[in-house]
Amino acid sequence: VVEKIPSPVSSFANYTNVILNEAKRSEESPANAESDSANAGSRIRERFLDPASGGARNDNNQIQALIFDSYYDSHRGVIAFVRVFSGVFKKSVRVKLAASNVVFDIHGVGIFTPDLQPADELPNGQIGYVVTNLKDIHQVRVGDTIIGEKSSVSPLPGYRKINPMVYASVFTTDPHDYLNLKKALEKLYLNDSSLDFSPIYSQALGAGFRVGFLGLLHADVVRERLEREFNLSLILTPPQVEYKHENNQFYEPYVKIMIVTPDNYVGNMMQLCENYRARFITMDNKNQTTVTYEMPLSEMVSDFFDNLKSISSGYASLDWEFLQYEPVKADKLEILLNGDPVEEFSQIVVFERADEKARELTSKLREIIPRQQYEVRIQGKYKGKIIASERIAPYRKDVLIKSGKVVGAGDVGRKRKLLEKQKEGKKRMKMVGKVEIPKEAFLQLFKKS
Repeated sequence: VVEKIPSPVSSFANYTNVILNEAKRSEESPANAESDSANAGSRIRERFLDPASGGARNDNNQIQALIFDSYYDSHRGVIAFVRVFSGVFKKSVRVKLAASNVVFDIHGVGIFTPDLQPADELPNGQIGYVVTNLKDIHQVRVGDTIIGEKSSVSPLPGYRKINPMVYASVFTTDPHDYLNLKKALEKLYLNDSSLDFSPIYSQALGAGFRVGFLGLLHADVVRERLEREFNLSLILTPPQVEYKHENNQFYEPYVKIMIVTPDNYVGNMMQLCENYRARFITMDNKNQTTVTYEMPLSEMVSDFFDNLKSISSGYASLDWEFLQYEPVKADKLEILLNGDPVEEFSQIVVFERADEKARELTSKLREIIPRQQYEVRIQGKYKGKIIASERIAPYRKDVLIKSGKVVGAGDVGRKRKLLEKQKEGKKRMKMVGKVEIPKEAFLQLFKKS
């Protein structure tokens, strides 16, 4: 379905051609649903909701259906949304999931009207739902194929296990909300098969969870649901990609990105991609300009999309898919406070970005860490070397003034002795003192610019 948007830059014909080219389809055109037309809904129903053809009705061992969505029902378990490709699905038929090899009895089938309406069967070609009664939604994966229990039928092509691509640490601003956060994540986990989380502990932020997401949008949606639906106040560290480390070599994930943009923004868009370590692949100018690049995922999950929208005045669109892991020159960037590493600020950084990232973090921390009674040195350490450094001066009492009078008057030796004593005291405080980082500082550092 293509919805025509009332905009001076919209073109139904152009977007139709783009869709057909991307889908490699030419025998049929998308349905045109004009947003200002009262008949748009009728046209869509006529096009897509006509009774599907029954097709050949094979025996139970030849049934085959593609799972395109699922959700968890507290009474009926996981309900899988399917498209039947062969055979007939009925209640009490014993089937299995091809990828996870999980066997179950069908507890019911039905169609969408658009509500879930029970039916006696789902024939070949039909779209509907299957009640599995399974309690773990992660067993029912999108793209998997439901086949007969003892079937030798091959699963439908194209299935690929979905793994989290970016990770972030999630903490509550109130330590007493830890259990509430755990319960909230467990509830989301029931209905989100792509969500992954495990408990962690931070010296500065307390107990929390390391959560895996499909991408930045997924991370933003989960964060917003946790805050709105479960009334939680959260600290979410910046999402980072997962590097592999084998035989003293780091490997970073690469993705293929496809950008569709009006012609007059192509030059700025290509310059932007080069600034984010992207490799040019192809360009297509058939309708709108479509440019393909290969880019490190770590670059894409930074502020790339925001900058892309900015330089294209919001007209550019971005799609991406995972490619592979490639070797990269990288190491761990550590942030030290008076020589002690702070794990919350440490991250894997590629060599080209190390200086920039270290200066950015040390500069931000200098602004948000409160002054102490002793000097605080903030350092960025990479490959064993200090590559960035900032200093927070200590509070200093004027020891040469007592009761409004100058101590020692003209006695230079006494003045020097008092100043040296103060200096030694500050040094002892620095040795035994620990830099306190308030949670507000983490909120300021981690919030999106």
